[in-house]
Amino acid sequence: MIAVIIGATGLVGNTLLARIIESEQYSKVLVIGRSEPNLVEHQFGAEKVQFIDSQLDELHELTLADKVDHAFCCLGTTIKQAGSEEAFIQVDKLAVLAFAKLCQTQANPSLKFMVVTSLGADAKSSVFYNRIKGEVEQALKALSLPVMNIFQPSLLLGPRDNRRLLEDIGQTILGGLSFLFIGPLRQYQPIDAQMVAESMYQVALKPQVAPTTQIITNAMMHHCHYS
Repeated sequence: MIAVIIGATGLVGNTLLARIIESEQYSKVLVIGRSEPNLVEHQFGAEKVQFIDSQLDELHELTLADKVDHAFCCLGTTIKQAGSEEAFIQVDKLAVLAFAKLCQTQANPSLKFMVVTSLGADAKSSVFYNRIKGEVEQALKALSLPVMNIFQPSLLLGPRDNRRLLEDIGQTILGGLSFLFIGPLRQYQPIDAQMVAESMYQVALKPQVAPTTQIITNAMMHHCHYS
């Protein structure tokens, strides 16, 4: 199969890309981004990966020459990293939708689209971050992609290239207290980015009949329950 991934230099995307490269299920993976991923440690990286250089605001100008079976969207930033609420929307909403529309133009009736949003995503939320995540989910559903799987992780654990102070503090504190997330609190338990990436990989390979839209919650990823 052929996969396409955007956000491959991020915490989840980088792990997922490595998983796809090493998988015998994929013969090729298209990587869309502003900088090439590091493929030195992957035996088949140079053979499988085709890098497509693109700024996020140029996605609407792209076309995919290869018929894509699975599309993975791992884009995500913070308001601090983006610089403003408007810049955050450009990445976490508009670029995500542009990527989905790019995949949609192939008119592949068996396309599977996997996207990472967030626990608490709600278009009616008073919390800006959750509201934007909810809005992008609504907009994606309106596209009526053949098969769509929405992954809603809690706080992501794992090493980051770009330091995010508050998230680092949160990882240190909440990661060490994960054992306290029991009962009703279990759904909020921080999750390792590798677990999210593995969930996306496994769901992509799971048989699903179109049309299908599925929400994979934080708790489902923790317990590997995707069906």
